[in-house]
Amino acid sequence: MNIKSLDYKLKELSESEKRYRDGHIFTGWSNMPKKELNGKLYSVIGNEHEISTASEPFRHSGNNRYFMDLGNTITIKKTSRFNPVPEHIHDYIEMNFVYSGTCSQSVDGKDILLQKGQVLLIDTECPHSIGYLGDDDILLSIIIPKAYLRESFLSQISQDNFLTRFFIQALNTQTDHDHYILFHSEENERISLFFAELCCEYFDPSINANDITLHLFYLILAELINVYESDLVTTAKSPQSSLAFSILHYMQHNFQTCTQSDVAELFHISPNYVTTLLKKEIGMSYIQLVQTYRLDYSAQLLNSTSLPVTEIAAKAGYENVTFFYRKFREKYGCSPKDYRRPSN
Repeated sequence: MNIKSLDYKLKELSESEKRYRDGHIFTGWSNMPKKELNGKLYSVIGNEHEISTASEPFRHSGNNRYFMDLGNTITIKKTSRFNPVPEHIHDYIEMNFVYSGTCSQSVDGKDILLQKGQVLLIDTECPHSIGYLGDDDILLSIIIPKAYLRESFLSQISQDNFLTRFFIQALNTQTDHDHYILFHSEENERISLFFAELCCEYFDPSINANDITLHLFYLILAELINVYESDLVTTAKSPQSSLAFSILHYMQHNFQTCTQSDVAELFHISPNYVTTLLKKEIGMSYIQLVQTYRLDYSAQLLNSTSLPVTEIAAKAGYENVTFFYRKFREKYGCSPKDYRRPSN
C-alpha cells in the first residue's frame, strides 16, 4: 500500500461512521464499568473492554479494517468520526496522532485543539474526552497496555529520558503522574512518515507485520524525544534558559558519573551557579536533579531486569548502598525489594 491509497482508506467511511453521520448515537458507554476519581464518576475503558465494546466503530467493514490488535503488545485504532466521545478514563496509555484535520479534546480539565501532525500522550486514569470529528478529521491512536510496559517495552529502552519516566510512573501507583504530554510535531516530517508507514503495514500487513510495526513504534518514540528536547530549546525565553536546558540534556545522559564540578567546567560557569541556574529555570537544585535521574533509572531497572539491588545501585551511580536505600524509600515510600515486581 502506498501513501495515496492509505489516505483514501483512512478517509473512507465505515458502516458505523455512516450511521453516526446519519444521527445514530453509540449507547455502549452506559454498559462500561465506572470508577470514582476525586469525587467524580467516570466510565472506565480497559484493554479487553475497549476491544469488545468501545471499538465497535473500528471493526471490519467489508475489506475496510479500522482496528489492529498486535497480540499482547500494542493496539492501533482509528477513532470514529461524527461521534463525540464523552469524558472517560482508561487503564492503558494512549498515544493520539492527528493524521489530517484537527481534533478537539479535553484532557485533565484542559481544552486542547490538536493540529495535523501533533501527538498527544495520555496517561492511565487521566480524564479526557474527544470532540466531534468531521469528514477530514482523522485521529489515530496507539494503545499501550500496562502489561506490555512491564513485560517487554521497558527492557527494550536503552536510556533514561522523560518518556521512560512517564511510562514508569504509569506503572507505579505510589508516585504522582504526568497526566499528558503534547508534542508540537506538526512540522516534523519523520513523525508523519513513521505513522503513515505504520498504517500502511496495518492495512496491508506483510509476513513480518508484527516486528515491522513494533519497530516503527520505537522509531516514533525516539523521534518524539527529539521533538520534546527541541521544544525545550526553542521555547527558552532567555540565554539562561537555553543554558539550563543544555545542562539538563547533558545530565540526562551522564547522571551516573557526572559531578557538579564536571558540569561547571564543561559549561564554563561556577559550581554554585549550576545549582542557582537549575533552581531558577527547572525548579530543582543540581543534587535534586541528579538524584531524580538516578532513582528513576533504578526504578526502571527494578521493573525490567532481575539484577541484584546492589548492582542496580552501582549502575545508577550510587557508591553507598545504604544511602541508595534511604533515598529510594524517601521517593517511592518502600524499599527497592518491595518496589520490584515478584516476577523479577
